[in-house]
Amino acid sequence: MTPVFALFLIIFFEGYVVLSTELLAIRLLLPFTGSGTDTISIIIAAILMPLAFGYYAGGKFKTKKGSGQPVQTVRDRLILNLVVAAAILTPGLSYAFLDAAFNWAYNQAGWNNRIWLTTGYSLLFLVVPVFLLGQTVPLISNYFSRERLPVMAGKILFFSTLGSFMGAIFCTLVLMSFLGVNNTVIITIACIAALTFMLSKRKISGTTITVTACLALSALLNSPAAMRHFDIARYNEYNMIQIVEHEGKGVRSMRLNRTFAAAVQDYVAAPIVPYAAYIEQNFIRPLYNPDARPRDILILGAGGFTVGRFDDLNNYTFVDIDDDLKEIAEDIFLKEDIGPNKQFVPMEARAFLNQTREKYDLIVLDLYRDPVSVPEYLITKEFFEQTKNHLKDGGIVAGNYFASATFSDYYSLKLDNTLRTVFPAINRQIIQPYDSWDRENDWINIIYSYVDTGIITDGIYTDNKNTSMFEKPVIVRAQPND
Repeated sequence: MTPVFALFLIIFFEGYVVLSTELLAIRLLLPFTGSGTDTISIIIAAILMPLAFGYYAGGKFKTKKGSGQPVQTVRDRLILNLVVAAAILTPGLSYAFLDAAFNWAYNQAGWNNRIWLTTGYSLLFLVVPVFLLGQTVPLISNYFSRERLPVMAGKILFFSTLGSFMGAIFCTLVLMSFLGVNNTVIITIACIAALTFMLSKRKISGTTITVTACLALSALLNSPAAMRHFDIARYNEYNMIQIVEHEGKGVRSMRLNRTFAAAVQDYVAAPIVPYAAYIEQNFIRPLYNPDARPRDILILGAGGFTVGRFDDLNNYTFVDIDDDLKEIAEDIFLKEDIGPNKQFVPMEARAFLNQTREKYDLIVLDLYRDPVSVPEYLITKEFFEQTKNHLKDGGIVAGNYFASATFSDYYSLKLDNTLRTVFPAINRQIIQPYDSWDRENDWINIIYSYVDTGIITDGIYTDNKNTSMFEKPVIVRAQPND
């Protein structure tokens, strides 16, 4: 390997590590602080600004002489930066450490503001490593000839950007998809370790031992055994899928990004989760009629494939962005195939609605499991209009939402307003007990349902104009005997 090629290789891997660190941080924080643009923008800012200051600081570096102190060369500075970055990123990019840290923040410190939590994480684990890694390019430029500076600057930027490109594409589309987030973290730390060994003249030294220890610790924290400890069955770019066996109860629950998604109980032929049982009882079970035509049912948000699990009459289409869900559900969660009358489409919900022309008798929206991880683009007027456009005449839309039972926050109010803009006369059903006087802890599963009756009116009854006598039902229902 020629010295010039080695230098460009170092620049390439620096670009890769910085971008992969950014994407891993976004992915790792998703179960704790959500995937909103607010938290993602903080992480991006925590990458770009330190990177800029790192470029500046690296360009001003000068070897120090005198005062009886050993001279710190460019090589020494590069190695020191890499080792410190590895030491900080090793815990910062491990789910095991973040699980303990965020549980402490939630339960002990009482911190639950996702903006401040994301900011704190970025300051502790991103700013310093990225600042140090950002010094790599200007420090490496000291080894190139000044006579061809414009040409070399172009090549340096090319390899740095190429590394960033690979960090953006290879890290997510290949490593996270096929190896998992945990193994992608190990590879990122391994890249830093490899750069340290490339730059070190002595392969056995304090710095190489330290970076090797960081790599070993990262491998331990992200090992298959560590994943099993947290009940993680799959950890890809979309979901951290956990399957929890509740011993002694015959119950298994599925969590997606630490959020409850579904539960099943052995030998119980019905959903055991209240909101799922409500949807099953009121919208699915009435369709269990072998004499009627099969209905077309769309489930946006496959979860554990428990909706209509025991219905082998009607046609189901499950849509979810994570194509690993079906395999995990059949092999570990349900422990059975989902059935020939059910198909799974691994696609983002809005993309599916954009591409299909099919219409459905029943559309179930099971995309909203907690207030933090709500996909922002799936609670808009435009999305609900897309959903309504795929409803057959006389069809039904039913959605499970997690919101305030007493409308005690803007989110719950605006979500309700948005739904009613698209679905007039929509029903809002609270299916679990709650304390109506506790306005801070009344977040609960709420079922919204809309029935396309074909009747549209904005009329009201007043003392001056009251047509209720003509519009009330004419059939008198028999009263039950005492």
